[in-house]
Order: sequence, then structure tokens, then C-alpha cells
Amino acid sequence: MAPPARWCPRHPVETTPMTVAGAGEIVSFTTLHSPPTGFRSPLHIALVELEGGARFVCHGAETRGLKIGSTVAVEAVDDVYYFSHLGALDRARLFWRRAGRAGDRVNAIARSLVKRARKGSSRAPS
Repeated sequence: MAPPARWCPRHPVETTPMTVAGAGEIVSFTTLHSPPTGFRSPLHIALVELEGGARFVCHGAETRGLKIGSTVAVEAVDDVYYFSHLGALDRARLFWRRAGRAGDRVNAIARSLVKRARKGSSRAPS
């Protein structure tokens, strides 16, 4: 789900939330060494464009080796969007870097793993 906006910023019409692809292309990326409250330094972020044109600012494990145009997965956990081309262990490390209670981080990791497992089991055999 893209974060819902009630009105289109370019046209005076009401918008409707929609499901979008879980993968996109890196448009831009950077590393913040003085991140906003609630996040630890360094904070790796990227602007990811999904199919259809929706763009998300996402957090990632690192930007080293990342290139403009790279295809990455996008995942929302607790209303925070993450980009990755990483396995389960790397995603767990990424969520663990978030500030907050350890229990909340463990829950975010578990939800991510369950979401990925469900996606994998719901795919039709080819």
C-alpha cells in the first residue's frame, strides 16, 4: 500500500489507496550521519520509484555498492519503508539498527520474515 493521500497535489480530486509492486528502481541515495530522532547513525536512505511512478523514501542496510537504476525490494514495517536486495539475516540487521525497544525490533523482524514467507508460498508454480 502506498501511503494514502486524501487529495492529489496536482488535481483537485480525491485519491484512492492502491496496492503497488514490492520492487522498484533506485532514483537517488545517500547516507545521513546526523539522522532524525528515532534513527541511529549512519542512516542509509534511498528514493525508490515503483512501477507506476510512486516514489518512496526508504531506509536500507547500506549504500555501498548501490547504483542509480538498481532494482531493489521495498517493504513496509510499522509504517517505515525499507529497501533491500538482501537475505533474511541482512534484513534482520537492518531492522535492529532502528532505535527503540528491543522487543519492538524483534517484532518488526518477525513480521518481515512472515511476510516474505507468505509471499514465497503464495506464488504459483511456473
